[in-house]
Amino acid sequence: DQRLGRGSTAVAFLVEREGAEQVLKLALDPRQNDRLRDEAEVLAKLRDRHVVELLGSVEIGDRQGLLMARAGDSTLAQRIRKEGRLELELLERFGEQLLQTVDFLEQKGIIHRDIKPENIVVRQSGRGSRLELVLFDFSLSRTPVEEIRAGTPPYLDPFLGERKPARWDGYAERFAAAMTLHEMATGTLPIWGDGRSNPAVLECEVTLDAELFDASVREPLVLFFEKALRRKHTERYDNAEEMLHAWRAIFSAAEKADEGRRTKALETE
Repeated sequence: DQRLGRGSTAVAFLVEREGAEQVLKLALDPRQNDRLRDEAEVLAKLRDRHVVELLGSVEIGDRQGLLMARAGDSTLAQRIRKEGRLELELLERFGEQLLQTVDFLEQKGIIHRDIKPENIVVRQSGRGSRLELVLFDFSLSRTPVEEIRAGTPPYLDPFLGERKPARWDGYAERFAAAMTLHEMATGTLPIWGDGRSNPAVLECEVTLDAELFDASVREPLVLFFEKALRRKHTERYDNAEEMLHAWRAIFSAAEKADEGRRTKALETE
């Protein structure tokens, strides 16, 4: 068995069962068993090509385990660290897949609570081995909404304490998705203020370096992230479907502009 990684609640192994490679996620100790059982209940309700597939549950000694389909060889985080920002076609596709997945979860009434590149696998699928995203690790999805510190900074919405009452919500899920999209688009995370202080103690909005974005989508992406990352949650996108439409519009406009330039070039030849 090959060890794939370790988190705060479980360790993952690559195992072979019935001639196929699967992933075994095993609780670090019996105190984490309930969290894995909760995750299994959540995953059993989800059937989507961009969500990791649960194959079954097992008990090994006194520890709970989950068996899942092997989603891919590397995470989105590893890809960004190695290659930097995504090229435009891949940014469009991956961004759409991520927002479609968040929308799918919203429609199901299920939350992830820890969306980040480390929890997204990049895999090859279908003819031509097109790359696609698969979201995994739903271990925080049953965390009470009153626990506003559950998650991973800086993807965890730093402004949750300003809610009345202070509680986690769908805006925080979409904030994490927006941070992940920014990382896809630039290879970096956005900052607030000097980039060292907790954004919650500052009075400013997010600082976006426009030069980091591809020139063909620079201005609309800046507007998209300015809205998606507003400190006042009610000024952000109201749902994932709205974010998805805004994302698609960015690239649709860029494609039309590119077609227009090509047509003009042909006319002048």
